Amino acid sequence: MPFIDRIDRAPDGSVSVIDYKTGGTSSYRGLSAEDPHQGGSHLQLAVYAEAAAQLFGVTDVEANYWFVTTKGSFDRVGYHVTPEVRADVGAAVATIVEGIRTGVFPARPNPDPPYIYVDCWYCSPDGMSTAEARRDWERKRPDPSLEGYVRLCEPEALA
Repeated sequence: MPFIDRIDRAPDGSVSVIDYKTGGTSSYRGLSAEDPHQGGSHLQLAVYAEAAAQLFGVTDVEANYWFVTTKGSFDRVGYHVTPEVRADVGAAVATIVEGIRTGVFPARPNPDPPYIYVDCWYCSPDGMSTAEARRDWERKRPDPSLEGYVRLCEPEALA
């Protein structure tokens, strides 16, 4: 069960949600209020922010990943949760839920998978490679039943 690592409440009533991460920020590069879920792949901050907003009865929430490394660096990546962010993330979640509800939600491996760890065990149960699963996804991707999901996660493929 996921837990919010930290919630701070400022004297003005605003709330800050922090999720601690170890390692680098590269897989979160570009995460911002303009791109708060990166094709449906990074929903955690927005979900945590919404939970904190409901818990404290506020709408003003700042959400950040705080990267802590053994090198002593402390980088933050995140955004202020605005009504636009809530709407964008809500639409992404609705697309994902609709796919699951209708049974149309195939494995979609990262086109450039990390080589240090397996980011999708469903796509690579042996932990060796996602190449075959990626080829399967690319073969299935044009199916009209996947259009909503493709529009969310790989809109450039619809062009």
